[in-house]
Amino acid sequence: MSLISLSHLDQDLQKKYVLSCLAEIWQDMGLTVHVGPGYAENADLCVLHHDVTRLSPNRVPQAPEGMRVLNGKVLDISKRRYSSLRVQPGADWDGPVIVKSNLNHFGGPEARNLPRLTQLRLKAQRRLARLNWDLARCLPKKTYPVLDRLDKVPGWVWERDDLLVERFMPEREGDHYCLRGWLFFGSASYGYKLVATDPLVKVRTMVRYEYLEEVPPELQRHREEMGFDFGKFDYVMQDGRAILLDANKTPSFAGDRRSERILRLARAVEEFLP
Repeated sequence: MSLISLSHLDQDLQKKYVLSCLAEIWQDMGLTVHVGPGYAENADLCVLHHDVTRLSPNRVPQAPEGMRVLNGKVLDISKRRYSSLRVQPGADWDGPVIVKSNLNHFGGPEARNLPRLTQLRLKAQRRLARLNWDLARCLPKKTYPVLDRLDKVPGWVWERDDLLVERFMPEREGDHYCLRGWLFFGSASYGYKLVATDPLVKVRTMVRYEYLEEVPPELQRHREEMGFDFGKFDYVMQDGRAILLDANKTPSFAGDRRSERILRLARAVEEFLP
């Protein structure tokens, strides 16, 4: 019986993660799944699943000698690594811009590891940011400000290496906005498109969604360059070209945990097992 060892910072793999869905299916397939900070010595396959933007090489757990580690090369998913829309002060761009966190998922995983007093100060800043994010010198919680022009970006934003400014180039469909996603594990994958009334495509403003079959070549290249075996990319299409907005190595999932699409991802683990 093959053993799949998942290096996760907690002993409990929360159900919000896609990998939690896959692990449940793997067990139904007769595979054994081990979850913990380190890898099991008798593992047949290892998966690195640390929910942080950057992982220092000296914090990567040691896998059994010669063992394949899925996502073992994905140690930095900060947006500055791959953003093709990033602009600097004074750039030749007269359209709208968006101010983002350079960290994955609004920097939430990193915030949980901050000292207690720092967390309290950040929480107070975010409360003020609901009213005036410029005055608070902090982005609003779980959203990114969109500004009409580059010269409206506050000066303090440019001084922060945990933030970046991008050209705001949403994908439109009539009066609506679109966001696409690509979820993959090994050779198995599926795509989708969300359509919403909000420019940032919030779930609460979503009007419909559809599944996609084709994978844009630009995303394939990003995946190869960053070394992803498993993950999710968010992107938009502009002039027939895919623009990567977010690369996630520990994606979350909400939906049918036994859908044929998820089952297909889970079965792809056989590609990596001896």
